[in-house]
Amino acid sequence: MLKKINYVLDKRQKMNLVILLLVIFIDAFVELLGVSAILPIVDIATNPAVINEKWYLVLIKNLTQIDDANELLVFMAIVLIVIYVIKNIYVLLMYNMQYRFVFENQRKLAVRLMDCYMHQNYLFHVSKNVAELQRNVTSDVNGFFTVVLNMLQFLAEISVCIVLIIFLIVEDIFTTLLLGGLIVAFVAFFAVFFKKVLGRKGEENRHVNAQVTKWILQAFSGIKEIKVINAEMFFVDNYHANYKRLATLQRQQSVLTIMPRPLMETVCISGLLLTVIVRIGLGNSDVTTFIPTLSVFALAAFRMLPSFNRMTGYLSGVMFSRPSVDAIYKDLQEIEELMSRRQQAQRDDEKLVLKDAIRFEKVSFHYPESDQWVLDESDLVIEHNTSVALIGSSGAGKTTAADLLLGILEPQKGKVTVDHNDIGSHILSWHACIGYIPQTIYLMDDTIRANIAFGIELAKVDDKAVDRAVQEAQLAEFVGSLPNGLDTVVGDRGVKLSGGQRQRIGIARALYRDPKVLVLDEATSALDNETEKEVMRAIDGLHGTRVLIIIAHRLSTISKCDRIYEVNKGKIIERSKREVLGG
Repeated sequence: MLKKINYVLDKRQKMNLVILLLVIFIDAFVELLGVSAILPIVDIATNPAVINEKWYLVLIKNLTQIDDANELLVFMAIVLIVIYVIKNIYVLLMYNMQYRFVFENQRKLAVRLMDCYMHQNYLFHVSKNVAELQRNVTSDVNGFFTVVLNMLQFLAEISVCIVLIIFLIVEDIFTTLLLGGLIVAFVAFFAVFFKKVLGRKGEENRHVNAQVTKWILQAFSGIKEIKVINAEMFFVDNYHANYKRLATLQRQQSVLTIMPRPLMETVCISGLLLTVIVRIGLGNSDVTTFIPTLSVFALAAFRMLPSFNRMTGYLSGVMFSRPSVDAIYKDLQEIEELMSRRQQAQRDDEKLVLKDAIRFEKVSFHYPESDQWVLDESDLVIEHNTSVALIGSSGAGKTTAADLLLGILEPQKGKVTVDHNDIGSHILSWHACIGYIPQTIYLMDDTIRANIAFGIELAKVDDKAVDRAVQEAQLAEFVGSLPNGLDTVVGDRGVKLSGGQRQRIGIARALYRDPKVLVLDEATSALDNETEKEVMRAIDGLHGTRVLIIIAHRLSTISKCDRIYEVNKGKIIERSKREVLGG
């Protein structure tokens, strides 16, 4: 697991971690000072004559010039107060450093993972559930740094305990070995017994967490249809069933985490009292001679007992959250290999300008989960500023062909070219040439302006480009009728707009960047006939100004296209208008 954490953290994070470990190591000696400083006070309180016998008390007496035992006791008490104030200020600063390290780097890792997922290829997102990705970016990142934080806190506690144990060995080796043996045996039992159980519960927790998120997303994304068919309880019941399992797992994890604490307390206190019993049994009946040592052990136990309890909790947290570390390590390995290739492609990218034609040259493609070729050595030529229709039955491969042309899918054989340049080698400049209008337009819960200039910061929006796109999409009359114009908020997924209005905003979005190629994938199929006519008037005005690639079922949508191609059985075949439209 340490190897995986090392892989995920960058060089700077590792350096900060080393500094933090040094601070934790120093804290162990600060804690030792806090415990050992009580010994002189106990010695003087139980036997004032000891100020002339114990070497450290003689040294303190000579340095302070205090000969009276009571005065020396007061002085030592004041020193102890100062030590504890300084010690606890240091401890607070140390914990502040720990939490700053964890939560700052948790943010960085979440953003890094989000960035990696967003730059993954389209096939990755086709094969992944949104709920899984959301879990990875939130719960798994939290789980990863839960492991890091727990390991840091475990090291902090164990370093304190080791230093205190060494001090106790010097004071009384018999008592220390007896107590230490009991504690080591208990921790070993805990690690062996709980490791597999907590690991299994942690993996199940990841799965159920994703299911809970999935049912939330599905319920609220389809709320309109759910309301119409009165299916609310179906989604509530499924959410309840998964959340019930999640709650059970979290309860079990909490019980397993807290279980060792009372057991550890019993072991430590029983061990300390057992030491007294054994000493008396061995003939050391003068217990008063053992009081100073017993006091130090009691204070050390008072300090270490919470540490041992926390250590078992930290071990539980590490075991339970370990699947998150494994998942992030695996994802980053896969994603960063892809990112490396993508960055190389970006460096090699040259500006691509369409002057001649777009071509499919013996293009073949199938999806990873299927051996059936969607396209099989297909050829296609789309000339500059022509409009082309792609028709065919559902599942024939029209959208796949469009996705290959967009460059979000890569053919297994052949290539897609622009003026004989492979788009795969010029993907960024090719995407700068393309506008895309899907069947369902995704609108943010933001203004019309922000939705047209999709993905661009408000301060960087080109208002002239927005106005031009509004005009070309024939959206100007609608926008002009609104009190807030382009600054009107459209609601979640454009709920405040009609289907035609959403679709025209989608067209304006595609036109905002003034693309040379416009791809319309069933862009009007979800609209009624009258709304479709309104949207098509906007599209018809674009014929001859750029390449139009229209995927459609309705023949009225493609009546003005220059060429019509049918996708069928893996091939792309040109059809005449007479064949398709009749007449």
